[in-house]
Amino acid sequence: MEESMDMNQLLEQDTAMRPVHNGQLLTGEVVENTGDQAILNVGRMYDGVLTQDQLPEGETLDQFPVGTQMNLSVVKVDTKNSQIILSKKDADRVKVYEELNELKESGAPLTVKVISVVKGGLRVRYKGVQGFVPASHVDTHYTEDLDQFVGKEIDTEVMEVNQERREFTASRRNLLKKQREEAKAKALATLKVGDRVEGTVVRIEPYGAFIEIMPGVSGLLHISDMSWSRIKHPSNVLKMGDHVVVGVNQVDQEKGRIGLSLKDVTENPWENLPFQTGDIIDGCTVNRIISSGAFVQVSDQLEGFLPISQIADRRLESVNEVLKVGDLISVRILNIDKDQLRLSVSMKGVDQQNVNVSEPAADTKTEEAENKAE
Repeated sequence: MEESMDMNQLLEQDTAMRPVHNGQLLTGEVVENTGDQAILNVGRMYDGVLTQDQLPEGETLDQFPVGTQMNLSVVKVDTKNSQIILSKKDADRVKVYEELNELKESGAPLTVKVISVVKGGLRVRYKGVQGFVPASHVDTHYTEDLDQFVGKEIDTEVMEVNQERREFTASRRNLLKKQREEAKAKALATLKVGDRVEGTVVRIEPYGAFIEIMPGVSGLLHISDMSWSRIKHPSNVLKMGDHVVVGVNQVDQEKGRIGLSLKDVTENPWENLPFQTGDIIDGCTVNRIISSGAFVQVSDQLEGFLPISQIADRRLESVNEVLKVGDLISVRILNIDKDQLRLSVSMKGVDQQNVNVSEPAADTKTEEAENKAE
């Protein structure tokens, strides 16, 4: 037993005599706390001294009574006063860098607090360690107003860790892209044609609108699937921010595409037509004029095509000899093709209240000519 104790004493003496260098991590136990400083036994010749300025932000010496054990970093060895100056904030920072490196390797998200806007991006902080998020990595698209993030916590992904410069670089953009890809993969795996989903209009293009149906997941609502009647531009039906219910009409896992339709969630007007071949319909609006005829609104959701040959008994060189966009006319239903979803109509032999089919109309350009001129 005595030999064993002697050996332990020798080991303790050997440890106590080992040199201590700046930056070295030591484990210490508080043996005295005066409120101004804490004295710690760190297993060396000299006791360690910890002052308030060497604590992380938000911590005070009162939090560490006698008997508290903690990890500390050596600031310097003060041989003159036989003491080792210690820092808990430096030791904690080392642990944070270890954590940051682990997060970088794993790709796991890191929540940081935005401190300020600086040249080229955002200054952020994580457990007392300052970091930087480049402006190009704040979002998946260019963001002009970076001030909106100040004071907020944002989720990021660690890109680089530089312990020597005491900072790290993070990306919110990379994490958002990853999360959206994961969400889209999940949506593609679970959605099926025929499903109804709710979404928000997030982008409008001439060929359709993109509807966000879940965070980071959008589908295309093609212009041809917006209405049973012909529309000139998606903005005639939708605007940015609109909340809509749409049907899923395509799920392409290989290309990562989701097709949506407004027509699929509205009543099909072709199933219960309020008219039949030969019927005369009054108050039809001329919506669009082309060289071969005009498109006419025959009901709330349906257009009919009026061929130039069916406008008047005389031969016309141009539709605009008789009609202009916005005219109200009466037409007869010539043909109904439910398979091709097409209607053809005629003005011949139908009394007209608002247009004169026997004389040329005022000189106007066709829509087609106007478009070319533009």
